[in-house]
This record gives sequence, structure tokens and C-alpha cells, in this order.
Amino acid sequence: MKNLFWTLFALILLTGISCQDKQTTAELNELKSREKLEEQNKSIVQRYWDGKWNERRPEILDELLSTDIKYHGGDEITGIEEYKTIYNTYLSAMINTKFEIKELIAEGDLVMSRAVCYGTYTGILGDIYPVGELNLRFFTVFRLVDGKIAEEWELFQ
Repeated sequence: MKNLFWTLFALILLTGISCQDKQTTAELNELKSREKLEEQNKSIVQRYWDGKWNERRPEILDELLSTDIKYHGGDEITGIEEYKTIYNTYLSAMINTKFEIKELIAEGDLVMSRAVCYGTYTGILGDIYPVGELNLRFFTVFRLVDGKIAEEWELFQ
């Protein structure tokens, strides 16, 4: 009888430990999956900034923006075609651009970038005439969905 008690006790203990291990393993796998997604999203934002301003490749927009992108900043933009039109206007007004990311922070589907854009402003945008050298500081929050930027909130000075 004594052996039966200890055998049952050991089985109950092992079952409890096994359940805890499964829960801990599931939580750990969920955390790893989230970290992997956040690193992928940061990589997408890095590629976006590099392609958009350092390499000056308009096709990066088709690659990394969702077709129904929403931009909130100096202008309110909805849709990739409107976004590309405005980007091309800025691209033609600014030369020698260099975009330097100072920090990328990710949480879930959001990525925040703190960056500086250097360049020369030679064109005319609305009522803003050429000012020469640029040194703009950006704080931008991106929301990503399925590997594409779906929304962008931006402040710059």
C-alpha cells in the first residue's frame, strides 16, 4: 500500500511538472515569436528608410508599403499612389540626402524610429523656397501588417 501511495504521488507530481513545463514552453515560444516579428519589422523599417532616402529608390514604396497606406504628419495621405506622388515631389526638391537612423524600437506591430535626414533643399514645395543645407530630425511610428507598412505617424523639425 505504501508503494502504491508513493507511486501515485510521483505520478501526480510529474503530471503537474509536465503541465507547468508545457505552459512555460508555450509562453517562451510566444515570446520568441514576438521577438522575431519585432526584429523583422525593424528590418523592414531600416530597409524602407535606406531605400527611400539613402538610395533614393521610389520602387521601395511598392515593395514595403501596403496599397492602402495611411500617413499622418504634415500631410494626411491615404493610398500608395498619393504617397508616391508626394514622395516624388520631395525627392525632386531635395538632393544629396542621407538618412541616419539613431534608434529603432519595436513593440508588437509598431516600430518607432528616431532619425536625422541631411541633404540639400533646392526645390520649391508649396510656399517653401530653397533653403540649402537640411538637418531634419524625425520621430516616426510605423504600424506593420503582414510585412508591409500600413500606417505611419511622423513628426519632424
